Amino acid sequence: MPPQTLALAAAASIYPPAVAAVIALGRGRQLRSRVFAFVLAAFLVTYATGVALLIALAVRLRRKRPDPDAGAQPPGGASRIDRYLTSRRLAFALGIVLYVVPSPIYIGAAKTIADAKLSPSAELLDLAVAVAVMLWLIELPMLLLLIVPGRAERVLEETHRWFARNGQTLAIVASAAAGAYLAIKGVLDLGS
Repeated sequence: MPPQTLALAAAASIYPPAVAAVIALGRGRQLRSRVFAFVLAAFLVTYATGVALLIALAVRLRRKRPDPDAGAQPPGGASRIDRYLTSRRLAFALGIVLYVVPSPIYIGAAKTIADAKLSPSAELLDLAVAVAVMLWLIELPMLLLLIVPGRAERVLEETHRWFARNGQTLAIVASAAAGAYLAIKGVLDLGS
């Protein structure tokens, strides 16, 4: 796996709207049904997007004849906000919204895999690893909410408090590190 792929997948996993959605889903009653609604919406959007992309690819390939000389291309809370946050409809909407558009960082990770000119099976394996790394902050809490909802809810609340205290510092450090990395990489690429 190209080293950049893993770094980009890890960066893509830190997606504040998704973390906030998982924290919100971990509150209140009917927890399992909301987690199911979120995962169902994410699956449907991912499936629909995949189908649409494959159909678009098929149409494009049909229109563009291959060049023979070219090689093969490899509910209930105390307030209205609490009720809203514990709604299955919101969980379903979050599942759609958070999975409709892929993260630009994920697209970058996928591009590093495509640029590595690997075999198709190695590309699929690398992509699967990148997706697993990218989604660990969403899928792992969802799994824990299904298996041990009370404990998972407490952990999510603690995580929420930690991000409230340290989120800005984390963003500053991550941005500075990414900027320094890109500046150094740019300078080194200029020299080669």
